[in-house]
Amino acid sequence: MNWLKKAQGATEYLVILAVVIIIALVVVGAMGGIPGIGSGAKARASKAYWQAADLAIPAYALSAGSDLLNVTVRNNFPGSVSGLTISVGGTSLTCESTSLAAGASTKCSASKTCASAGDAFSYEVSMTYTDTATGASYPFTGEGHALEGTCAN
Repeated sequence: MNWLKKAQGATEYLVILAVVIIIALVVVGAMGGIPGIGSGAKARASKAYWQAADLAIPAYALSAGSDLLNVTVRNNFPGSVSGLTISVGGTSLTCESTSLAAGASTKCSASKTCASAGDAFSYEVSMTYTDTATGASYPFTGEGHALEGTCAN
C-alpha cells in the first residue's frame, strides 16, 4: 500500500509540472519569443498603434509582385500640418500631398523590395512635419513602433 501513495505523489507532481510548462510556453509564444508563434500578435499591435497615432498610417501594403510599398497617412492632430516627409525603412516616400488638414489623408508610395508573398516585414518609420498654426517643425518616429506586416501578392 505504501507504493500506491508514492505513485500518486509522483503523478500529481508530473501533472503540476506539465501545467506549468504549458503556461510558460503560452506566455513565451504570446510575447513573440518563439518565431512564427507570436508574429501575428506583433503585426496586430503594430497596426493598432499606427491607426491611432498622431500622424496615423491606417492602411499599408507591400507588394511582392511590384515591389511597391503603398501607405495612407492621416492627420489625427486637431490642426493642419504641412511639409510632411516620410521615410520607411530608410526609403523616402513620395506623397500626393504634403499638407493635411485635421482628419485629412494622403497616399504615399515608394519602391521597396519584398522577396515573396507571405514574407514578414518590419520597418522603422520617420516623419517630419510643420504645425501650420505655429510654424514649428517636429519629428515623429512612432515611439519605437515599427511598421509590421506581411508581403502581399
